[in-house]
Amino acid sequence: MNSVIEMVSFKLAAGVTEQDFMAAVARSQTAIAQLAGFQYRSLSYNAEQQRWTDIYYWQSMTAAKAADEAFMSSEDCQALIALTDKDSVVMQHQEVHFSSCDSAE
Repeated sequence: MNSVIEMVSFKLAAGVTEQDFMAAVARSQTAIAQLAGFQYRSLSYNAEQQRWTDIYYWQSMTAAKAADEAFMSSEDCQALIALTDKDSVVMQHQEVHFSSCDSAE
């Protein structure tokens, strides 16, 4: 079974500072790292479009979908959700077919 990436692209809500946002990211990571199937996460920023992209790697699509539900109900993730512009959120899941992180078989 292939790993799955979950890509969530969004803008911050009006008036949110990067400092406040990064504090919320750190708090959410505590909860996310404990979810079944979590592998790792990266966060990037496109200054030209003023969009953030949060990328999560999961062991399977089942783990990714279960994590979505847990994320939305997690108290540790609520601060992060509150700082995003909900109308700008774009989420997608994709199966990984190659990764340079895979060990040689």
